[in-house]
Amino acid sequence: MNLRVLINLYNDYSTLSMAVHSIKDVATNITVADGAYSLYYETFKKARPNSKPWSTDGSIEILKAIPDVASKLKVIDCPNGEPWENQCVKRTALLDSVPEGEWFIVLDEDELLYGDVAEACRTIGLSGCIAGSLPMYTPGLDASAFWPNWHARVFLKLGGMHYSRKHWNLRDEHGRVIESHFPVKWTDQMVLVHLKVFRGLGRLMPHLGYMHMMSLDGWMEPMKVPQYFNIDQ
Repeated sequence: MNLRVLINLYNDYSTLSMAVHSIKDVATNITVADGAYSLYYETFKKARPNSKPWSTDGSIEILKAIPDVASKLKVIDCPNGEPWENQCVKRTALLDSVPEGEWFIVLDEDELLYGDVAEACRTIGLSGCIAGSLPMYTPGLDASAFWPNWHARVFLKLGGMHYSRKHWNLRDEHGRVIESHFPVKWTDQMVLVHLKVFRGLGRLMPHLGYMHMMSLDGWMEPMKVPQYFNIDQ
């Protein structure tokens, strides 16, 4: 089966190669959306005033240097050299690169797939479902290292698919959450491993500050950068 992989990226070379190596043999295409979203960028600049909205840590160069990746790689840059408005806009740009009727995997730069990825995706594709859910583990941080959360990460592209207000809620053209309104195949033939613990502090601390602000806003993606944000809080 044709299987596209969509990767969200911003300055995360420390885990990127592990993420890409976990899927490079099953991916027919690898599309990366590079760059920070607006709220996160404002957070990141407080720690690194000279930072740019796009990756400057060699992440893109690493991708182009990995055997069997460069020939499959497409990079979507920041719009007009500016930060993405929010995560939903950025992730929808990734979705728009997938032709209708093709399968794709959603993967962040600090995640990897472990197990029989090819067979798991084949099982999902033959199930009659349009999405596949797999267990996610976060080693080294919390109880999810033992008790996984399940995430839908493999999808069949439908017309009008998009993200709206919550960056983990993939929706159809009518705004319905895919995994709540369509049949989903659950599989443990592969697992999703979140590599957050391997991030450097320079990347992890702004991320945690951003996630804190998201939690205060009910996990809804902000449309504008709030003026009250302070990384030292």
